[in-house]
Amino acid sequence: MLPPITQVKLPSLTLPTAWQTVILRNYSYVPVSRIAKTLGCDEQTVHVEAKKLNLVYRDYEIDFQKNGYITVIRNNWYLLPYDQLLTLLDISEEKLDFILKNDDFLDVKLGRIKPEVSEVRYAPLTKEQESETQYCATLIEKYSVPVAVKPFDFFAENKQNEGVILANGMRIVHGYLSPCGDAFSTKCEDTLPSVLLKKYQSAGVNGIWLHALLSALSPYPFAPRLSRDYKQKRENLKAIISRCGEYGIKVFLYLNEPRALPSDSLPQYDHLIGWKEKRTLCFEKQEVRDYLYNAVYDLCNEVPEIGGFFTITMSENATHCNFVRGSQCPVCKDLPPEKTCAEINNVILRAIKDANSKAELIANLWGWSPFMGWTESQTQRGLELLDQEVSVMCVSEFDLDINKGGVKGKIIDYSISNPGPSQISKDMLAYAQKTGHKTYAKIQASNSWECSAVPYIPAFDLVHEHLCNLNNLGVKNLFLTWTLGGYPSPAIEIASQFNESFDLDEWYEQKFGKDAQTVHDGIKTLCSAFREYPFSITMLYNSPKTLGPANLWEIECEEKTSTMVCYAFDDYENWLAPYPYEVYISQFEKVINLWKEGVTILEKAERTPSVEEIIRYAKVALCHFTTDLLQTKYSFVKRVGDREQMKELISKEKQNAIDLLNLFVTDAKIGYEASNHYFYTYPNLIEKILRMEKFEKLIYNETRP
Repeated sequence: MLPPITQVKLPSLTLPTAWQTVILRNYSYVPVSRIAKTLGCDEQTVHVEAKKLNLVYRDYEIDFQKNGYITVIRNNWYLLPYDQLLTLLDISEEKLDFILKNDDFLDVKLGRIKPEVSEVRYAPLTKEQESETQYCATLIEKYSVPVAVKPFDFFAENKQNEGVILANGMRIVHGYLSPCGDAFSTKCEDTLPSVLLKKYQSAGVNGIWLHALLSALSPYPFAPRLSRDYKQKRENLKAIISRCGEYGIKVFLYLNEPRALPSDSLPQYDHLIGWKEKRTLCFEKQEVRDYLYNAVYDLCNEVPEIGGFFTITMSENATHCNFVRGSQCPVCKDLPPEKTCAEINNVILRAIKDANSKAELIANLWGWSPFMGWTESQTQRGLELLDQEVSVMCVSEFDLDINKGGVKGKIIDYSISNPGPSQISKDMLAYAQKTGHKTYAKIQASNSWECSAVPYIPAFDLVHEHLCNLNNLGVKNLFLTWTLGGYPSPAIEIASQFNESFDLDEWYEQKFGKDAQTVHDGIKTLCSAFREYPFSITMLYNSPKTLGPANLWEIECEEKTSTMVCYAFDDYENWLAPYPYEVYISQFEKVINLWKEGVTILEKAERTPSVEEIIRYAKVALCHFTTDLLQTKYSFVKRVGDREQMKELISKEKQNAIDLLNLFVTDAKIGYEASNHYFYTYPNLIEKILRMEKFEKLIYNETRP
């Protein structure tokens, strides 16, 4: 079921008409034929109207159909009704529903609703609209810059690293281009090209993990339509495994099972539902256990080369009846969740072993914690109930105590700025080792939701500090990313080379030669800046720094709630917590001022390609941090109607967007992340600059004597 259509206050238009906005945002990113079909005109009309706006036509990138569709959805979510969106995407309603539910919670990122919008159709411009269009075209031409790279041109400009790093233990990442919804419907050459796998091998990566749904890879009796293509997807999985194996890389599948029954499941299986509202499969029913066992056994029996699986058994996805606290299942509501979670893993392990597979099973203990209402004794009991052959993984920095600007807080996940492990992770890992389990730690090495628009955040010393702390606990195996961070970065190289004798100064010397000290001094300053980052999970998910300068501001208050790593509106209180406004602003000013110092130091080094890349990503991160500061201030002063301050902030944000645009056109990796695709495109940044210029003019006309 698609998100419900809901009446909300719609964004204002930057261009005179909605159909022009459709052309602006999609020209070169969607075939012109589909833009024309969506708008009810011919292709020539689209080209003519685009030329009126001074839009430059670039050959349509077919990769946007495969690897950029989330960008297209996000850019048109508040612009087109469902039927026109489906036409633009050239997909069915069923396919859109699958994407929204399975592409890493895309429906949540979009706000769980579909804004009610009117049909957008081409119509000739009025004289007034023609005049406004000419003004916009002049501005577009004024701010246009040459584009040096094509979308998804991620690797061609870099030489391969020489030699192969032998990782000390497992070093597992999410594929940089790997889909987060359906990883087994596309050719592996598209998402795991040889150049990427060579880079992984050279960086010391020996494992790649992918999202997997058992209902897509094994027969699913409860709703057979979901597994109708499972044989073909298994063949694609085999191809991925074979391709990665050539580079010494194992493939791990992420299982979050057994998933709740879909609404169209066969009615004869309704007796297996435990928690009616969530339609969870009750794991106390033998038929459910048999299904999980059979699905894993059959998969491992036919694809024995799978490197491993990792599970999350407490999560946002409805699985067993105790997947979150407060179960309403009459059978499970009084059962200890640690018993169910351990048994799910044990059933999977038994299926793996019975199929004579050598696949490793890793239980990710995300949620085996106070976050899901677990006590320490429950976690320990869960570890005791796990078969000893099940490896155990902890999110290293979970529940880490922090203090920023005098405000105390805790980390949940996704932090490079605060190196772990936390005390609770130390205790869990120690107990896992005591009970005979192989241990892993999950960290973020390249980037995090602290700034996900760059392939890596140049904060290598913080990553090194984290590795040293884990090494002191005897943890040798690492997950280095979640869906974000899969680019083979210098930080991943450090993590793969790391052992007891690793010397960070020597690594800088090998990497940067005579400029090693200058680069190291610059990175140290960036790390000092990053330590001031006002971290909180609400800030990570809801603040403006994810889309950064691509966020479209409004003159009037927006009355909408910001959404997870997607749209940021005016509800700054929604991302400040637990920081008071003044502290949040102060901390970001510290981050930005110190970050600029770090960039200045780095710019003193010889501009080799590796140094140039670090500077470029440091500057992109600075643009995103600056938007967070400016939009927070803007949302605050807008409430009191201070037009002079609004104008000043608008001018600064316009320049910030110009700065990002000039960086964006030089490197195709800027703005891309696997689970969100491109956060912004060239037209998105042009639209933001155009919007800021118009707002400047509007406020100037309001406030001049």
